[in-house]
Amino acid sequence: MRTAKERLSHLLELAAKGAAERAALAGEVADLLHDWPSAYPAAMRASFEALLEKIAREVDEAGRRELARRFEASGDAPLSLLNELFLSSSDSMKAEILRRNDAHASRTVAGIDGAMLLAAVRKRGDLASVLAHAAAMPRSVAALIMTDRSGRALAVVVKGAGLERPLYSGICVLTMGAPFAALSVYDSVPQNGAANLLAFWRAKLDTSHAGRDAAA
Repeated sequence: MRTAKERLSHLLELAAKGAAERAALAGEVADLLHDWPSAYPAAMRASFEALLEKIAREVDEAGRRELARRFEASGDAPLSLLNELFLSSSDSMKAEILRRNDAHASRTVAGIDGAMLLAAVRKRGDLASVLAHAAAMPRSVAALIMTDRSGRALAVVVKGAGLERPLYSGICVLTMGAPFAALSVYDSVPQNGAANLLAFWRAKLDTSHAGRDAAA
């Protein structure tokens, strides 16, 4: 049996081989975390969790949905990994991730110009780009938020930035035809949990900028 360090080195080698290995690699690391060998030191677990979080950022949407499904009933998964999988999760898993975020200390989140955002939505332009600019997050994240028909992801942005329900409802009306269930979601989203998750999404923009600067 390989030691934990040998197993990690092997998985890192697979990760370096490119996108073709990502789905299989994600499954292998997830299997390991779900059935952690008793011979492996507990301190090494964080290294494998960090590797899986990195892979989750690189797999396609189908791969993220599969990872979210596998960790839906996991009570000990790191919150950073769950946050990474939030937009690919079921509604019940989204609610649990927000609950865990809500239990953490509040993070300061810069506000969003709600009137500007609503005006831009009314123009029916590129909604993902508008949201990405207004909320200071990657466009890829904003695009997934706008495709969440439950409205929960949008409620996270609006409530996390301290904006009121009428703004959320207005955007839902214009972008989703305002299904009643989506309008009621705003009230179920915890303020502090939303702020912490919004801060997580915004940090991804800072990371992508740092990567581009390093490559320049």
